[in-house]
This record gives sequence, C-alpha cells and structure tokens, in this order.
Amino acid sequence: MKKAIKVIFTGGTIGSAARNGTVDLDGNANRRLIEMYRAERGEEVQFDCEEPVSMLSENVHEEQLHAIYTAVKAANPELYDGIVITHGTDSLCINAHYFSLTLCDVGLPIVLVSSLYPLEDCRQNGLKNFTAAVDFILKGGAKGVFVSFANGKSPAEIHLASRLMFCDQITGWYRSVLGESLAVVEGGEVRFLNGASLPAREELSRGGKKAVAPDICRDVMLITARSLLNFSLYDFDRRAPRAVVLEPYHSDTVCTSGRNLNFTKFAEYCRERGVEVVIASVDSRANVYASAVGLPQSVICAFDECTESALTKVMCALGAGLSASAYLKDNIFFEKLHR
Repeated sequence: MKKAIKVIFTGGTIGSAARNGTVDLDGNANRRLIEMYRAERGEEVQFDCEEPVSMLSENVHEEQLHAIYTAVKAANPELYDGIVITHGTDSLCINAHYFSLTLCDVGLPIVLVSSLYPLEDCRQNGLKNFTAAVDFILKGGAKGVFVSFANGKSPAEIHLASRLMFCDQITGWYRSVLGESLAVVEGGEVRFLNGASLPAREELSRGGKKAVAPDICRDVMLITARSLLNFSLYDFDRRAPRAVVLEPYHSDTVCTSGRNLNFTKFAEYCRERGVEVVIASVDSRANVYASAVGLPQSVICAFDECTESALTKVMCALGAGLSASAYLKDNIFFEKLHR
C-alpha cells in the first residue's frame, strides 16, 4: 500500500526564492520541494498538500499559529502515516515547542522542516531536512512532534521539538539541549541515539500526555542573565508583562548583590506589581550557589527543562487563564531531562 503523508506548507525560506538580492515568498517553491524529492526518491510516497498560511516566519502571530494547529487537527490520522510542517528558521524554535505542547497527542509523527537558504541555492538544506522527515515518519515508529535539521554537511538530525534550543546566531544551526538529538537519518536509514536523558523508543511509540490548550499569551518577557545586567531599567508602572522568564547563568545563578543589578530587588519589584517571575532552567540535581540562596518565595523555578520549553509553557499556561507555574511540573512531551 502506498504511503501517505500530509504536508502543511507555511512559507518561510523553504517556501521562498531569491530575486535581486532579496529573499521573499515564492508561489512555486512548494511544488519545487516535492519535485526535488521525487527526483531523488520516486513516487513511493503520496503527498497531500495544503497551505493554510504563507508567511516569513519572523512575522508569525497567534493567528498563523492557530491556523497551522487547526490544519493539523483537521487531518484524519487514519489516512496518513505522518505530517510534515514546512516552516521558516527564524521562529522555528519557540513554535516547535508550542506544537510539541499542543499537538503531542495527535497520534502521528509530526515533523517540522525548514531550510537555511531557498531551494535553488546550492547551500540549502531544505531537501535533506524534508527527506529525513519522510524517512523518520515511515521508519521511526514514533508519535509526537519533532524537528528535522541538518547542520552544514552533517546528516540530518531528528530533534524532540520539546528540547530544541535557540539556533546559533551566525550559522543558524540548531541543536538539542545537552547536545542529545533523538536520531540521525542518513542514506534512508534512521538511527536512534542513546543519550542518557532521551526517552525509550517504546515511550515514543505511545506519544506524549494530553496536549495543552492552543491559546497563547504574548505578554511574557524573556530576560537573559549577563554581566552588568541593570534590572532597574525595567519599568512596569506604565505597562507590565504578565510574567517574566529569567534565563540564569549556566550555574543557575544571577546577580543578587548591590542595588541596580540585584535580581532579588527586581523580583520583589515584580511581586508588588503582580508580575510572576520564573527562573528557567534550574538543574534539580545541582548544588546551590550562595548567591542563589534566599531568593524571594515568589520566584518560580522551572526545573530540568530548557529555557525555551519553560518559556513556551508559561505562554501557554497564561493563554489558558492559568498561573505561570501551571505546566512547569508536568512532563508533557519528554521535555524533562531528569525523569
């Protein structure tokens, strides 16, 4: 029986072309991707294609996320072996986390695919990522949400969408937290890796827990700890976010001395204005540095998941009318590193 895969095109660089030094959406790119795949692999897979949105991914809003979500939910899982979502690279990370939370119980492998360059560019990795996604859907035996991405000339890696980290600023390359991607796809074969924190294949075949509601809150601020970060510059008296997510130093620390650089004072400032503060991520097994002792009780710690996961959970929780901490203790789609 012929294999069938639903392909949801959304634009992005993989759906674009370069003209006169400018990259923009191109109506022929979607067909080009399928034709390039057919040239390599033939007609063994039937692709059922639709394009609910067409966007450069840096321009994504809630409406586009919900349109993609709705298109996936409308697909009959009995008709398909899996779903591919083409996507731009710029907002791939957080959107992948969003779909891992909201679509992990669909009962099919859902793989996000992107390209660093348009398909006619010799540097593009879109075809390799797409081909690897198809191979993973047909041979991986996993359910849930994943990302297929090849860095440079390396084989495509399959990442748990719930563990994808922000890409490298210059190269645009993507990695999983702890450097532990789920699998490598090369020569049409899927080789699962044995990272210490990764779920077993039996778990992957069952998928995740019940997905969360698709509503999302934009009023969440991400602050990354850095040397000489001046917390006193944040003024929430005119308009305050619903929550602040602080990415601490790698040792789970942040400045807690002095006046303007003191996170403790900033946390108290937020508490007085009803702004929830989340530190993400914190390693539950690590020793606590003296500077981290005595943080206000109002601070919420997101344990054992990457910052990107915690940030998206907070946005989804607040979107559902819950507290920022509502989903942070749950292991919804294998995002927790210590289980």
